[in-house]
Amino acid sequence: MKIRHSLAAVLLAAAAAPVALGAAPAFADTVPAGQGQTDPAETKADEENRAAIERLLVYPNDYLLTAPSDYLREHAGQALAGTPADRARFLAVEADRIRRDDARIAILWTMNAAGPAVKKAANTAFGSNDLDVFRAYLNVGQYTARAEDENRAKVQQLLDDPNSGPGVREGAQQALAGTAADVERFLNTGLKTAAEHDDRVLLSQIMSHGGPAVKKAANAAMSGTIEDVRAFLKTGQYVARAEDENRAKVQDILADAGTGRHVREAAEKALAGSAADVEHFLKEQLEPLRAGDDRIHVSQLIAAGGPEVRKAGLAALDGDIADVRAFLKEGQFTARAKDQAAAKTTAETTAETATETSRGGSGTTQAVTAVTPDAAVAPVSATTGTTTTGTTTAATTTTDGRSTAGGSLAATGTTAPLGQLGAAAGAAVVLGAGAVVASRRRSQA
Repeated sequence: MKIRHSLAAVLLAAAAAPVALGAAPAFADTVPAGQGQTDPAETKADEENRAAIERLLVYPNDYLLTAPSDYLREHAGQALAGTPADRARFLAVEADRIRRDDARIAILWTMNAAGPAVKKAANTAFGSNDLDVFRAYLNVGQYTARAEDENRAKVQQLLDDPNSGPGVREGAQQALAGTAADVERFLNTGLKTAAEHDDRVLLSQIMSHGGPAVKKAANAAMSGTIEDVRAFLKTGQYVARAEDENRAKVQDILADAGTGRHVREAAEKALAGSAADVEHFLKEQLEPLRAGDDRIHVSQLIAAGGPEVRKAGLAALDGDIADVRAFLKEGQFTARAKDQAAAKTTAETTAETATETSRGGSGTTQAVTAVTPDAAVAPVSATTGTTTTGTTTAATTTTDGRSTAGGSLAATGTTAPLGQLGAAAGAAVVLGAGAVVASRRRSQA
């Protein structure tokens, strides 16, 4: 090396120095009195040493293992400012010691925040005193070790990822237990194969538990490339699962006995169509159709209901869909209960009336015979001298004030004078009127 050649020149110059000094007397006659003489060989050697020191400070060079440190620059500056002996001593002793120290410091710096492989290689290099070992680590070894640490970190990340499949996990564990070459080979080739296998296994598992749309999409992906498989795993499975869920919702609507006719017809049509048809039904058609069916249901209840149901139903139809559904959910039952209560009261009143009417027919009421305006005394037969048998109509008044007609009283007997019969009839009318008044007062009491 050039620097080593310079050091040799320094040593040669030092060895030749006595010879030059010894030869000085031979030139004594030619040197002016009072002036010292300089050996040309020493001057040349010092110039070479000075140039060598200056070259050390220009990096990179073949002598230093690292860029010149501040410590090296400081001592080199002192040597340049010193005597030829200072420069010779710096090159012969100090330069080599400083470059070794600087190399070790550089090695220590590489260990800062380093991985296991870097630390291991750095410790090995640091413990050596061989310049070639220093140089090999600083120029190549540290980067090789760092690459191994990075590769091992990548493999460890695969193991830490919960989404890694069993094939990838097994391959990663085997790689980490091996050499740096094993780790690199797994990352370059083994990982791809294991990941593809795991993705296809995952697709099969999803297909086995999926609905019709998921199974169909999974089968198509399985028959394709690995890109098709991964597209299904990333997005396709969710699109297909959404379709299955939508179709299940429509099926639930059809299975509901309370689903109206228009909703049912649209649901059946959607199920017979595409995934877009099903989604359109659920998002756009269902609510308007359901609202229409609900209003139809209210109309049907009004037609078949009592007064309170009709009243509440009509009020609901005049409102919004929330009012309609509130009537269907609760209002109809409240109104129907009112109708039933009213019907019960009417039935009880009718029953009481019928009971009292039946009691009046059994003799508990007072009855009088009244001669109606059309009841006339039968004329006396001119030939026989007896009256013909006649019938008078009687008005019977019950205790509740209700009068019934149709009672018959037979008038038979010997012939009576016409005046007497008339008087008797008049008395009967008066008594009958009094009985009616008395009966009504008792009913009111």
